[in-house]
Amino acid sequence: MAKSNPAPGWPSFPAGDKTSLRALLDGLKVSQWWPLADLHTAQQAQLSWLVGWAADKVPYYQREKWPAEFATRLAQNPGQFWDIWREMPMLAKPELRALGPRLYARSVPSAQLPFASIRTSGSTGISVEIRSTATTRRLWEALTVREHLWSKRDFSKRLGIIRSLKQSLDAIERIQPHWGSPVAQLFPSGPSSAIRIGRPVPELAAWLMKFDPHYLLAYPSIMPWLMDHMAATGDRPQSLREIRFISEPLDKDLETRLAEEWQVRSTDIYSANEVGYIGFRCLEHGALHVQSESLLVEVINGQGQACVPGESGRVVVTSLHNLATPLLRYDLGDHATVGEPCPCGRGLPVISQILGRTRNAALSPDGQRYWPTRLNRMRTIGPIKQAQYVQTAIDTIEIRAVLSRPLREQERLDAVENTIKALGYRYKIVVVPVSEISRGAGGKFEEFLSLLPELQS
Repeated sequence: MAKSNPAPGWPSFPAGDKTSLRALLDGLKVSQWWPLADLHTAQQAQLSWLVGWAADKVPYYQREKWPAEFATRLAQNPGQFWDIWREMPMLAKPELRALGPRLYARSVPSAQLPFASIRTSGSTGISVEIRSTATTRRLWEALTVREHLWSKRDFSKRLGIIRSLKQSLDAIERIQPHWGSPVAQLFPSGPSSAIRIGRPVPELAAWLMKFDPHYLLAYPSIMPWLMDHMAATGDRPQSLREIRFISEPLDKDLETRLAEEWQVRSTDIYSANEVGYIGFRCLEHGALHVQSESLLVEVINGQGQACVPGESGRVVVTSLHNLATPLLRYDLGDHATVGEPCPCGRGLPVISQILGRTRNAALSPDGQRYWPTRLNRMRTIGPIKQAQYVQTAIDTIEIRAVLSRPLREQERLDAVENTIKALGYRYKIVVVPVSEISRGAGGKFEEFLSLLPELQS
């Protein structure tokens, strides 16, 4: 069982000042090159301990018999660790929502205080609150800087941000003389400016031209509309060299368009509010490297076994260091494809493709599940300012469209035919005009959403 006042065994977490952040970052620079077997050995020790901690400290896991049983088996049979680990039950999103505070540890070591709350909501709008600790936040900071360093960004340049802001609704823009934490804790940096994602596209374009950032953080869904608007006005940001995308899948067509029309590089981050960073892009080879010092990522096939390179399955994660809300084998509801080891030499596991959330998958009329990827054709139909595609039945897709004026009949027929071509199946297509399409709590826009019960998570 876990000791009463433990400290995480790996990586090393020094005291809470900026010197310790640098020390943690220096340790991550070394561990990224460890062979996969060594990473797994370090994870194994942490996971074995974590299960014991959950059995001792967390009300839900205390009341269940299996956590204590598995803690004993894992500790006594290290040679069979991963086989035993995969026998453990998974925690699904509906369970996380239902359990709530019963997943909170009754106490954590004083060095990991104070707690902080992380709220997340899914397609149902049900809010879920996760507690984090000083340790998990410090690791998040170190990994944030790691991603910047991997991408070889120049901290002296300007950083622009288009996202959901935590300030009051009256605050449209936030300006700082630096990039903010954690970069500003370690390095001198240029200024940053953040603007709220919900502002009108012309306003976003004007901000982009005025601030003219070298680097931009944004959601993929806003960029086609922003590029269309700026193409019509003959503008484009002159200094921009890279866009870093968050929260939504990065469409290859958008990546190509940005490279051809704006001559900028695109990258994306794979993360989830409940567990933090999951994967970062390799600058040299484009693979997503799992952040194994922070969490265990399993990609599980339909038989519950680990997927091999080239195989796709459900993404199951365990945060290695969150003692406040231990999530053991948490099923994110995502689907991904396992990749081959990266030629860059990092031992960190590889995800070759993020397919998307279960609720963002479509079902074909013959029952096949797939993730739509080419639905941005509606931008060619003038009155459609924004569109969301919602599968309401196995044979029916609803286009929820924000219109600048009513569609003419030929435009409606074009919208129907374009959707059928993009999806590859002859669904019944219904166009439903709406005044707006809301984003999620974190600013995320879901271009395709399934309302079918079997695809909810």
